[in-house]
Amino acid sequence: MAFDHIIGQEIQRQRLMDALMQGRLAHAYLLYGPSGTGAEALAIELAKAVNCAQGPGEPCQKCPSCRKIQMLQHPDLHVFLPSSSTKAAKGENKNSEVKGRPDARLERRIALIESLAQDPCAPFIFNKNDYLSVDDIRGLRQDAFVKPFEGRRKVVIIVAADRMNVAASNALLKTLEEPPGELMLILTTHRMHGLLPTITSRCQPVHLGRLPESVIQEALITRYQTDPDTASAMARQSDGRLNQALQAMSEEGTAIRKEAFSLLECIHGDHPLQIFEMIDHLTAMQRKTPVVEPLLDALLSHYRDLFILTTASKETMVIHIDRLEAMKDIIRKITMEQIEVGIQDIEEIKQSIIKNVHPQLALTVLALRLRGRRAQAA
Repeated sequence: MAFDHIIGQEIQRQRLMDALMQGRLAHAYLLYGPSGTGAEALAIELAKAVNCAQGPGEPCQKCPSCRKIQMLQHPDLHVFLPSSSTKAAKGENKNSEVKGRPDARLERRIALIESLAQDPCAPFIFNKNDYLSVDDIRGLRQDAFVKPFEGRRKVVIIVAADRMNVAASNALLKTLEEPPGELMLILTTHRMHGLLPTITSRCQPVHLGRLPESVIQEALITRYQTDPDTASAMARQSDGRLNQALQAMSEEGTAIRKEAFSLLECIHGDHPLQIFEMIDHLTAMQRKTPVVEPLLDALLSHYRDLFILTTASKETMVIHIDRLEAMKDIIRKITMEQIEVGIQDIEEIKQSIIKNVHPQLALTVLALRLRGRRAQAA
């Protein structure tokens, strides 16, 4: 099967393989869909297929070109990721946390690229100030007109293209309007609304849908050596996104689930003032590292369990089985209808966070809404 390093997305990858074999690849692709569905992995595999020594065609994964591209170290592959001089994501050299150093942003970008090369399917969390600048895109344009050094085509992958500022977007638009013949641009995004319509209209779109639970479970077992019971539980709460399952299994993910359940207990507990203490605690965490979005995802999974226990009492379907008794106490205080509306409230607040509503305000509004649902049910 083509692009065998990709998890799922058979239709999308076959479509790209057919275009490659028939010599009708577009000069620019936009891979979009929910995070964790494989956009970055697919972009890397497409770069391999274009420049594989045995091809063009299905990448052999063994030739020097494929190996260099897998490590993101091929001279004709350029990867641009949003970055800043703020605190790094997981795996970054802590020395680059020093603000104001001229090389701090470059060090962070190198660390992010190394993380992407290690596992393009792993959780990938950007900081609030990470962005793609106009200088990044100008460098791309300048290099684009240089002929390939080793491969057939130059390939540029722009990860999280929605994080370009206006100047960078306009600079990229010029390249899309007048692309060099030997350049292929691959943009990835999980937030289409952050891209200019003029950019999306000049790219060939490839939508990546959520992965089936069975596919995620198999990937966790075969690729990440996860025991079957844990893989099954993590796949159920993944929402069709592999990175969410991996995040849930990590030390950070375990901590976030614990915080989400503590918030749930505060909301439905007998001491409402604890809600504000909890929100202050979570806001302090958010200042150090982005936790609010994954916390809301974890809160959603707890509400899913409440819904299951209320409607069917099927304990075997519960994700957070270790919290079973505590959740049974909560469902005595709230109705199924209140849980349904609560899920809608959480989804709405998630969207407000994406639109840059202050996390403390968003969490406060959410907690008071959910507390209000509880009071109404009582």
